[in-house]
Amino acid sequence: MKTKSFIKSLFALAIIASLALSGCGVTVRQHPRHVRHVVYVPDYRRDYEVRFNNNDRRISELRESQHRDKVVVIEVRNSNAKRRLNEFKGESKQEWDAFKHEMDQDVKAVEKSLKKISKNHKKR
Repeated sequence: MKTKSFIKSLFALAIIASLALSGCGVTVRQHPRHVRHVVYVPDYRRDYEVRFNNNDRRISELRESQHRDKVVVIEVRNSNAKRRLNEFKGESKQEWDAFKHEMDQDVKAVEKSLKKISKNHKKR
């Protein structure tokens, strides 16, 4: 009986050791340069999509307010930013970082404008 449990624990230990050691020797530097940021880009694309959807929701809420002209301008800016994100095909992490910095500024400006209009809308 003790032999069977010893063999089972030895087998389990061998499986765990092989799983733990299977990743040894593989480093990030062994992967091609363009593969490293592939995970990086879709995550930010998803984040921007969430922000764009929130902006669209807020725009639709404010569309019938007294600030309709300002809302239309903000809606166009939001749509242009969405289009630029969908059309962007950066080849390097540096291109993506520069694009992301510019996109962050644009999206923050849209969000700030929406907050300002919704604040003025609530006062009335």
